Amino acid sequence: MTTESKFESVDGYTIVDVAEASSLVGPIRTAKKVLQRTTIDLVRHATFTCAVHGLDAAGAAAALNHDRASDDQSPIAAFADELATWANAHSFSGSVGLGIGADEAGPALSVSADAAGAATIASAVACAGGGASVVIASESEEVDLVSALGNVSIEVQSDLSAALTAGADVVMVRGKTAVLDHAVLDGTNAKLIIGLQPLTITPRGLAVASRAGAIVVPDFISAAGPTLAALGNDTDQIREMTLAVAGTLTGHGVDLFVKACEHAETHLRTLTDTLPFGRPLAA
Repeated sequence: MTTESKFESVDGYTIVDVAEASSLVGPIRTAKKVLQRTTIDLVRHATFTCAVHGLDAAGAAAALNHDRASDDQSPIAAFADELATWANAHSFSGSVGLGIGADEAGPALSVSADAAGAATIASAVACAGGGASVVIASESEEVDLVSALGNVSIEVQSDLSAALTAGADVVMVRGKTAVLDHAVLDGTNAKLIIGLQPLTITPRGLAVASRAGAIVVPDFISAAGPTLAALGNDTDQIREMTLAVAGTLTGHGVDLFVKACEHAETHLRTLTDTLPFGRPLAA
């Protein structure tokens, strides 16, 4: 059962998905108001990442409600101190994201944004398979991702709708939570869609993509890099782990997302009698 606990010295909290797991992993975030619903969704994403890889670990997160524009930045240090104690007690490791750096959260327990980015590329590229043509939907040039994809036909397209209707073998999507909704996926002719961040697609978006014949790689596999890196894996290990789980799940076609969830849930049942409620899809 997902549980929340409050920090004592600052306005912060932790979320734990499966207390029975031997270790915990997930995001460390700071904002004026870190939404609990989003934090829980990110924790669930980390839980399914661990489970689909058969790891005795589950998702968790630490969040600090704090205005970074404030003159008083002392809550950051207080948060880091209390987080270190909590992390040690719960075998937690994390990756920094919204509003905080690894040097502030504690380098000993957090993966930096740069390391997380490299890990994301490792997991995403492993999911791309042998597609001859790749369209990357992104607002940036994606130099590192393009380089990692190697000798294939690659186009970087800032227009997501155009990318999804370009007829590419693979469409990789960089965007916000829920960027792949039913409206933008209407009319897609992509063969394989890969999210580059957690919670890329909504339930209705997944249904529309499936009806169109597009295979959606679960982003708890394609964007698993930061979680796996926080657990101590380097980019080579992340690539090999991703290739292995992709091989295990191959052949399911448009049912890939559901089958991957079922595969993860089978492992979760070895850790807990009560599965966390809900699968890692964007609201």
